[in-house]
Amino acid sequence: MAVKAVDKRVFESILDGLAKATKEKPEDILWFFQVRELMSEMDRPMSDERAWKIILRDKKTSSLSTSELLELARKELKKFHRIERKLKKLGVI
Repeated sequence: MAVKAVDKRVFESILDGLAKATKEKPEDILWFFQVRELMSEMDRPMSDERAWKIILRDKKTSSLSTSELLELARKELKKFHRIERKLKKLGVI
């Protein structure tokens, strides 16, 4: 149990350090790495059967229009690339 608490503090410390160095919010740095991991998973081959199971399980409706969804996606992509540039400059990725 003590190891997990220490690991959590170390992780939070690293996250806070990256946030301060990049002048971003810690939650945005964490979001970046989550999105990056998701993107790398998309590059791996997947069977059609597994893909359909995921699609059907994650099927959700959105109250946003298509243009609103596209605008949101543009903003998120800009944020992703902004954070990526800063982390590359620091030599983290």
